[in-house]
Amino acid sequence: MHKYLRAIGFSQYIRKKDIRELLALVKQSPDSSLYLGDEGEKYGYFGKSFGENIGVRLFGEVKENGEVHEEYYYPYVLSPLVSSRQDCSVERHSDRLAFGGIIDDPGMGISLIFYLNNGIEYMYRQRQTSRPLPMKGVSLNGLCISGKILLPVRKTPQEKEKIKAAAAKRENLVEAAKNGDEEAMESLAAEDMSIFQNVSRRIIREDVYSIVDTCFMPYGLESDQYSVVGEIQSVEKIRNSLTGEECWHMQMECNNIQITVTINTVDLLGAPAVGRRFKGDIWLQGTAIMD
Repeated sequence: MHKYLRAIGFSQYIRKKDIRELLALVKQSPDSSLYLGDEGEKYGYFGKSFGENIGVRLFGEVKENGEVHEEYYYPYVLSPLVSSRQDCSVERHSDRLAFGGIIDDPGMGISLIFYLNNGIEYMYRQRQTSRPLPMKGVSLNGLCISGKILLPVRKTPQEKEKIKAAAAKRENLVEAAKNGDEEAMESLAAEDMSIFQNVSRRIIREDVYSIVDTCFMPYGLESDQYSVVGEIQSVEKIRNSLTGEECWHMQMECNNIQITVTINTVDLLGAPAVGRRFKGDIWLQGTAIMD
């Protein structure tokens, strides 16, 4: 079983028999599909929605008689939100016909690696041209199976503006440092040292989550999983059309980047609301926005 199925309302689908029945339903009545011919082989996916912007995709080889040789499946989440306009690089996984993406957003401070939701569409379009496929942006979504709600950090309007100005200044410094600006590198090093000293003083008498407002850090051994803390911008409750289980869609801001996180209500501790914060470990997916 794919452990993130429960994030979109399939918490009771644990036995292999239940999973086989679910995948059979996806094959019998898909909402979307796409196939690629490759050296006499036909490969593609079936996708079926089970609620607003949530569903399951099944990948495999399609035989001449129409039978599908299943290779893998995964739950997906979609969102119209554009998380980043930075350049996106796409690489194929070594063990199967699946793709990962990577973006280097100055506001994050790290390179984000994610599972590409529309990898087959990317491959299909790439075959139509001999040039690199341009990207307009990336929509990032996270699936979570355990999370909690935190209270917000109190900030005045003036403090919020000051934080935004500091973030914009840091982005400019990061861009300049990438281009070889030694003065920008020195400024970033001095800023990091100042932050470290400030945190070291405050951590003695304050809780870490009153100091760290948001964060986006790699988690575990897999490159597309992250531990996040983000400020909730909007909340929506959705229902799985097959199981009736309820899930939360939360749009939130983490380290100056917007992402949408989906979690089953039974796995969330606390009541989500705009202005509060969410903390959890997510599997990061992304949908490339192509011309």
